Amino acid sequence: TLFLSHRCLAMSSSAPLFVTFQYSPPQIVKETAEVNISCSHDDNNLLLMLWYQQEKDSLSMSLIGYGYGKSSPSYEDQFKEDFRLTREDTAKGALTIRRAKLSHSAVYFCAASTQ
Repeated sequence: TLFLSHRCLAMSSSAPLFVTFQYSPPQIVKETAEVNISCSHDDNNLLLMLWYQQEKDSLSMSLIGYGYGKSSPSYEDQFKEDFRLTREDTAKGALTIRRAKLSHSAVYFCAASTQ
């Protein structure tokens, strides 16, 4: 059994952002299950959506990948086999874990940015 939790945040290089996010609740899943984590926000100016993984007892996060608008996503090498990023539109995206493993137990962060 794996425990997955999710958080969202917005980033901007200019003015502070007041963005409302909606995301999937924490999940407990069985190994080998396909897991979908959704994230959406209310600012269509945030074209970049990034996904991060923070493993248990770690203070740092690892970038899984990102997508700009509706273009094909880019993945970090260690994540491209097990994870899939999709975008429904500029403000809605999802992270899919293809076949959950114990090593996927973590907190997952969705971030949105202007660049």
